[in-house]
Amino acid sequence: MHLPSYNSQLSIRNGYKNQLIHYYNKGIGNTSEIADVLITKDLISIIEKRYKQLGGILPISKVEVLKEQGKKWKL
Repeated sequence: MHLPSYNSQLSIRNGYKNQLIHYYNKGIGNTSEIADVLITKDLISIIEKRYKQLGGILPISKVEVLKEQGKKWKL
């Protein structure tokens, strides 16, 4: 079994973090531009769980969330 390298795991974790920040800013009940999905508590919970499995630390700081507020998601 081939495990991802540390750098790719870090990159994946950062992707989840950015996704969470985007969802926190959009808010539950709104549609995300990331995947055109409805943001729900369950969706956020699943991504938070995976983020933590990859070594991410929650909660993500308010400073980081607010810094990204109002920015469009870049595909």
